[in-house]
Amino acid sequence: MKKKILSVMLVGIMTLSLAACGGNNEESGTSDVTVDGNQLDAEQYYNTYLSSDPTTLDSVKGNDTYSWSILLNIMEPLTRLDEQDGENVRVAAGAESWESNDDGTVWTFHLNDNKWSDGEPVTAGDYVYGIQRTLNPDSGSVNSYLITCIKNGEAVNNGEMSVDQLGVRAVDDKTLEITLEQPTPYFLSLTDTRAMLPQRQDIVEQYGDTYGAEASNIVCNGPFKIESWTHNSEIVVTKNDEYWDADNVYLDKVTWQIIQEETTVFNSFDSGSLDTCSSGTPEWIDRFSEKDGVESYEYENTTVRYHFYNTQDELFQNENIRKAFTYAIDRDDVNSTIYFDIHKPSYSWVMGPVTTGENGFYREQVGENPLQDIMGEQDPKELLLKGMEELGLGDDPSTITVTLSVGGTTQWLRTYGEYFQQKFKDVLGVNIELEQNEWGTFQSKTNSGDYQMGYMSWTIDYNDPISMLEIMKSDAGSIPTFWQNDEYDSLIEQASREMDESARTELYKQAEQILLEECPVCPVTNEVYHGFVYSYVKNVATTPFNTMGMKKVYTSGR
Repeated sequence: MKKKILSVMLVGIMTLSLAACGGNNEESGTSDVTVDGNQLDAEQYYNTYLSSDPTTLDSVKGNDTYSWSILLNIMEPLTRLDEQDGENVRVAAGAESWESNDDGTVWTFHLNDNKWSDGEPVTAGDYVYGIQRTLNPDSGSVNSYLITCIKNGEAVNNGEMSVDQLGVRAVDDKTLEITLEQPTPYFLSLTDTRAMLPQRQDIVEQYGDTYGAEASNIVCNGPFKIESWTHNSEIVVTKNDEYWDADNVYLDKVTWQIIQEETTVFNSFDSGSLDTCSSGTPEWIDRFSEKDGVESYEYENTTVRYHFYNTQDELFQNENIRKAFTYAIDRDDVNSTIYFDIHKPSYSWVMGPVTTGENGFYREQVGENPLQDIMGEQDPKELLLKGMEELGLGDDPSTITVTLSVGGTTQWLRTYGEYFQQKFKDVLGVNIELEQNEWGTFQSKTNSGDYQMGYMSWTIDYNDPISMLEIMKSDAGSIPTFWQNDEYDSLIEQASREMDESARTELYKQAEQILLEECPVCPVTNEVYHGFVYSYVKNVATTPFNTMGMKKVYTSGR
């Protein structure tokens, strides 16, 4: 007997009433269509921004948040997470319904009648190809670790089997079957990640290494299609009329301006040239909170800001050195001085909003601040001197110079670097040089190991602790620390197939403890999101984990 999971159809989510069959009221600038009782503006457009240019829109090769913001809108995952009454609910997307066998090892997805932006039908084979390409070692995908739970996934990714032996197949054009190595408790959460997005084999092969590098080098099957991409300036998408649910997509155009300087963002929002923004500056938070016609929302985000160390570096190969730099940080002072107390000091790797399932929030089950407990009263300078002795570097910290690399050239990042120059000098007595690079250069250098200590943020891919923990497995490659720990890898492997939630949580706890003890990464701050949007914008996401993109957004009363 099969276990059936029926999708929640999006047309049932949004209350739609048609006052007439189309038509605009030119005098008032409104249309004759109402949604949730709101009369839609005749012109449906939305202006937002990214703080950096995406490295690529090839979902197999990219893993930055900038590209994900675009991919969520131009590509259609098998499922999406929608926001209903403050909760996230998995709903239909590329698949209209899905089911598993009794033990959850074989999943069958029945696809919607969807088309690519060039009019070609979307088939199960397109999802098969996207998954196969993610796990094909020739692709060099940094997202492959997400889906090695698929049967033979790890062997394929290691080059030990061909992609044809992967547990994914097209039963027919509208039926996709995925077989797992073993029951995987969080498998459905992977179906709206970039690791399982569909791709057109003919288009990928046509453009080769330049696939996804330009607006013209990609086809789309999501609510929108990419219209133009002026690098480091703006990305424009327009409504995809070939999309299966196009009748419930209201925006005709979305524009992302590429704006690095936050002051420019704030001024653009204040003047109305942007419809939304977020802020980490108290004066702007206060200003926008009191601004007429603006709605604000706040939640603890699933993003950690952290330092990471190159464990192949001559200095940071030493655990005591890594501990010294990790323990030297006064996170309360960072949060106060750099972030004006709007975020939260971070003493864990897995963030607060993450849940394990029925037992609720992970942090409430295992403890809020494990790093604080590990640090105890240990003196970071003594740890530094111990590490220097182990490396034969003498006992004078002033002879140590460390490069802190950041992925941006903004004044804020310069201020951030200067803060740590002073703090590491005060606490450890070492010298810090700040290296600022554009995001693409930063990624290239850190991925190749051409760095010592870096600063970055990471946003969780899906709602389970393993989403944060598995990125530190030795074969993940997501954060290029080059750290390896066999016991850690084993714990994550066990957790990935453990169906008992309490037992799985204990495995997570043990793995996180190892990670925080050996310090290849150094959590600094958990983000608290302070968002602002003009009140004429409706249906923007206001909770973590939402993967609807701009699909449900519309404007009324601009």
